[in-house]
Amino acid sequence: MDFNSNNLLVPRGKIFFAKYLAGTQTPGPFREFGNCPEFTLTRESETLQHYCSQQGLKVLDKQLVISSTMNGSVLTDDIKTENLAYWYLGNTTTLSTTIQTGLIETFLLVKAGDTFQLGRSDTNPSGYRKVTTTAVTDGAGTPVPRVLGTDYLIDTDLGIVEIPVGSAAIGGTLKVTYNVAASSREQVVAGEQQIEGELKFISFNPIGAQADITIPRAILAPNGDMSMLNDPESTAFQTLPLSITVLKKGILALAYRDGRVLA
Repeated sequence: MDFNSNNLLVPRGKIFFAKYLAGTQTPGPFREFGNCPEFTLTRESETLQHYCSQQGLKVLDKQLVISSTMNGSVLTDDIKTENLAYWYLGNTTTLSTTIQTGLIETFLLVKAGDTFQLGRSDTNPSGYRKVTTTAVTDGAGTPVPRVLGTDYLIDTDLGIVEIPVGSAAIGGTLKVTYNVAASSREQVVAGEQQIEGELKFISFNPIGAQADITIPRAILAPNGDMSMLNDPESTAFQTLPLSITVLKKGILALAYRDGRVLA
C-alpha cells in the first residue's frame, strides 16, 4: 500500500481571452491577461431531493441534479488598457488631436487653489493635452498680463492651470489664450457592453502534471474594487478583479481540460 502523496500540484499558468467578433460568437485572436495572482473556477449544482414517508423516519431515497453552473474569477495586476476595458465594460480607443491655435478660455471668480482643465467639452470631456500658452491676462479691455509662477502655474503636458496663494488673479478673471499640438493617447471609455468570448488557460506548473483548460463561451464582468491609491508604505500593487460566467455554446461542453500529449 502506497502512503505517499503522488499527485500534488503547485498551480501556475497563463490566461488568454479571445473576444468574440462584433455580432458573432466567432472568437478573434487570443490576448494574454498578463500576470494573474488569482484564477479560480467554481462549479455548483442544484438538486431535487425525494424522501420516503411511507413508514418510520423520513429517509432520503433519491437525489437528482436539476441544474449546474460554472463560474470563476480572475485577478490580474497587469494594468494594460485592454484589461482596464474589461473592468470598465468598455472599449479602448486612440484619441487623436490635431493642431489648434488661438483657443481662448476665461475663468471667473478665481480663488487660490483653483485648478482648471483646458479644453473640456462634450466631445472631449477630459480636455486637451500638449498645450502652449500665448497669453494669460485678466481679460479686461486693456488686458493686464498674469505672471507665470506667481499668478498661475501650468502643466503643459496635461493642460492644467493652477492658481497659487498670493496670485494677483484671485477674486478676478483669468483669460488664457493657448495653442494645442497634434497628439494621440489611449483612452478607455466606460460602457455597459457585455464582454463575451473564449477563455483559455495554459498551465506551467513547477510541480505536478500539466493540463490546459478551454472554455468556449465566457462572459467577463467587473467584480470588486480597483484600488486607485495606496498608503505610501503599502507593498500592494494595483489589481483588477473580474468575474467569469461560463455559458453554453451550441453542442459544446462548458469546458474542456486537456492533459499534455503523451509520449
